[in-house]
Amino acid sequence: MTLQTTGPISLGNVGAELGRAAGTTTSLGETAVRNLAGIASGAIKLSNLYGKSSVAFTPAGGLSSGSPVALSDWAAGGGNAAVTIQCTQSAVWTWSGSGGTGSFVNVASGGSSTAITFRLSNTGYSIRQSFWTVSATAGGVTRYWQVELINEGYA
Repeated sequence: MTLQTTGPISLGNVGAELGRAAGTTTSLGETAVRNLAGIASGAIKLSNLYGKSSVAFTPAGGLSSGSPVALSDWAAGGGNAAVTIQCTQSAVWTWSGSGGTGSFVNVASGGSSTAITFRLSNTGYSIRQSFWTVSATAGGVTRYWQVELINEGYA
């Protein structure tokens, strides 16, 4: 869950954000804490960690449904067009769209996983296209994408 943006913050809060068990020692100078704070060297203080989250999506998503990140792939010759989105923690994935014939999503909408893959296969001689609107939530962080796949099948 994202660290608070105001008020007292403790190394216990930071350790929990990093996914550590309660009572595990966490220190300001260690690499994981510096990475979370975004401070590679020099002085670091607890206030550098306000609003930070260890949750990361790859590729990074948009901050709202009104500004999703567009992802696409194209394939031909009987191959697969595919897009995979990953998260550093298990996320709840919500999606809707027009998959159509040959489309596949490996996580049901509302399901949880650390990654989701959208795929469109085509072994015919026609063009297939699919489009999905996607959001994911992990650790209190929500991100948004639009996925478009095009598969021209056999040429």
